[in-house]
Amino acid sequence: MAYNKRVRGIWRLPVFMLAASLSLSACAKSKALDKDIIAYVNKDPIYKSDLKRDIALRAKFDPEFKLTPESESEQLDAMIDRKIIVQYAMEKGLAREERFVATIRTIWEHTLIRDFIEYKKKQLQDYLFATNEDIKKYYDNMSYKVTFKVFKSRNKSIEDAAYAKYLKDKDTSSWQVVGPIGYDDVGPIPLLDAFEMGEGEVGRFADEPSYYIIEVSKKEKVEIVPLETIKGEVEKRVVSMEEKRLFEEWLKEEKKASKITIKAD
Repeated sequence: MAYNKRVRGIWRLPVFMLAASLSLSACAKSKALDKDIIAYVNKDPIYKSDLKRDIALRAKFDPEFKLTPESESEQLDAMIDRKIIVQYAMEKGLAREERFVATIRTIWEHTLIRDFIEYKKKQLQDYLFATNEDIKKYYDNMSYKVTFKVFKSRNKSIEDAAYAKYLKDKDTSSWQVVGPIGYDDVGPIPLLDAFEMGEGEVGRFADEPSYYIIEVSKKEKVEIVPLETIKGEVEKRVVSMEEKRLFEEWLKEEKKASKITIKAD
């Protein structure tokens, strides 16, 4: 009996110490995670380690990607957008909150975002149609390849100063060259809007949180098949472009309504 008491006594202390050790370890891990938080989206944290992983993936698949304070901010914006979409999708009952390791959770988020976009498209059906005028306009834009020179900043005062400098000396040598690209290959909405400008024209465009100055430096006519032979396909592209615009407008409004806190370094 004495032996049993001794055995129990021997094991009590290590178990207590182990529990304390686990508690301290969890606390230390929690503090480390808290330190890693760089932003909150409606109380949902974004971690610096996740931002670094996203940047590494982008650099891997985009050889022209360069890490700058601006591109890092853009990547963080993309992560904030993703959080908003996931939160909204879960609020609508498209998924339940689950806990996953980073890789599995990323796949889950991407799948949920894809499903949510399909869900949102159905909601937008009444607003998605293409008139003959829309189709003709899109087709006419397909008849060109355009080379742009682009100045872009997230700081409005910097964009103002760059435009004032341009008006003074017409120097665009430091601006980014984009193209030549066709209308179907254009990504950002400001470039779509600038596509119809004439060669040599310059315009200013806001697509918060970024501000653009865009010059059409070259506009070349290209041969394409007659509209009658591809009208159905062009109509689909017009609707797809409108889907993109409406979705981005929805996301901007959701972003304005969300509580977003970005922690200072």
